[in-house]
Amino acid sequence: MMRKRRSPFVIITAKLLFLLGIFYCLFSQSLVVSAEPKEVAGWGESRLLEEPIAEGVFWVQCQFEPSKDWSSGAFFDLRGKKSNEVIARIAAEPFQRKGSDEKQIRWHSVYAQPDWRLYTFTPFESRAYTLTMRVDLDRKSYACWVDQQTLGEDLPLTSSAAVSQIYLGNADTPDDAAEGGQLVISKTAPKGFEFPRLLPKTQDDLIFRFAAVGDPQLGFGGFDADKARFALAVDQINRSGAELSLMLGDMVHIKTDLKAYEAMLELVKGFDAPYHYVRGNHEIAELFIRYFYRELHYSFVHKGVRFVVIDAEGNHVGMSDSQLDWVEAEFQKAETAGEEIVIALHVSPWQNNERGRGKYNQIGVGRDRLRALMKQYQVLLCLSGHYHRPVWYGHEEETHYLVLGGTAMVSAGSFGWCSFDVYPDRIVMHHKPLFFAFERSDVKQLHSAQGWLSYQEIKAQHPYTQQGPLTIPRKRPVTGK
Repeated sequence: MMRKRRSPFVIITAKLLFLLGIFYCLFSQSLVVSAEPKEVAGWGESRLLEEPIAEGVFWVQCQFEPSKDWSSGAFFDLRGKKSNEVIARIAAEPFQRKGSDEKQIRWHSVYAQPDWRLYTFTPFESRAYTLTMRVDLDRKSYACWVDQQTLGEDLPLTSSAAVSQIYLGNADTPDDAAEGGQLVISKTAPKGFEFPRLLPKTQDDLIFRFAAVGDPQLGFGGFDADKARFALAVDQINRSGAELSLMLGDMVHIKTDLKAYEAMLELVKGFDAPYHYVRGNHEIAELFIRYFYRELHYSFVHKGVRFVVIDAEGNHVGMSDSQLDWVEAEFQKAETAGEEIVIALHVSPWQNNERGRGKYNQIGVGRDRLRALMKQYQVLLCLSGHYHRPVWYGHEEETHYLVLGGTAMVSAGSFGWCSFDVYPDRIVMHHKPLFFAFERSDVKQLHSAQGWLSYQEIKAQHPYTQQGPLTIPRKRPVTGK
């Protein structure tokens, strides 16, 4: 039975027994549900909205309380008219790591497809957890939390259908079920929740912003998932206002897979601004030239910065004297013109780190001459990929080295890309994890395949991991655009 009151809400006063337990519902007046729950195939029940929601932003929140003997999974879904039209999802299951006595809950948030998951772990407690979603149907994305722990903040919806029902499912028996309650759908944020700014702001003296992304490597972490993650990076880079982008090598995983080269050509059509390729060790030179760019090493200038793209695939393949002569000529042009120098190459000449010391991660012959030229001509910034780790940073001699993780198979870190804001006297780098807001100076954790890890834990293993934004003073400051 429904009872209206003089407020923007309709309250359902009757207690409704779901498979998840006793369930109280509070809906905004524009988001009215049917009077009775509807049983659906499988082990769950749903509430149908009288009017599907097809646009705008709204918030959904409910309570979830597992029993102490809870032993299976649960789902909290927004769905379309069909039961298989999952639009957004928070799922949970009890979890215990091998060799550990600690019982945990493994929370799933999904992106692009209902089975593409991000994991977050919390200690198992028989208490009420608050599940919260913010759904943006205009941007086709959602954010979600368990209590105040972020599960994801920039997650692509898994269906373009209008939201027509809310589904709750529990794999346990009704006698051993968890309880849910206090379901709310509202146009306003629940108390205590504030949606973060996803991308960094710029200062008034900005000259331009550019972006760089590590290995897209289509086919390394699942071909379709790799495509979806890179497409999300392209969308975020467009939203950031970047005036150009660098892809730091390994666009494909299998060197001879023409389908991957062609898929990358389709994906880069999504960029709003110019984009530039760096050849990686997973691209055959001939195919790189055929599909991506007519030269393996090249340069371009943008607003006082000379970008020098260098072909260096690692594994001691080395660099020729003629290539290094060309690099030196480019550095000389920059010095004469008073241009800042940024170099981009797949394998970094910075080897003073635990990964750089392995042969596979070394340029080989020519590396020392390149380093000497970088010092002589005061190269400000060296960008590379290849490591598949969180953003790593080192400063040696005249150059700041950054090694970016990318959008395919990042170990001990988040999928993501970096923005670089060029000012008259500095360049400021921010890391943008794909599924979360950009990293701030006070950030304490980084999301990984193992869930949220503290920077203290990560740096114990990888001391070069970069935390939060990085400000690099320019070598050749300018006074205007």
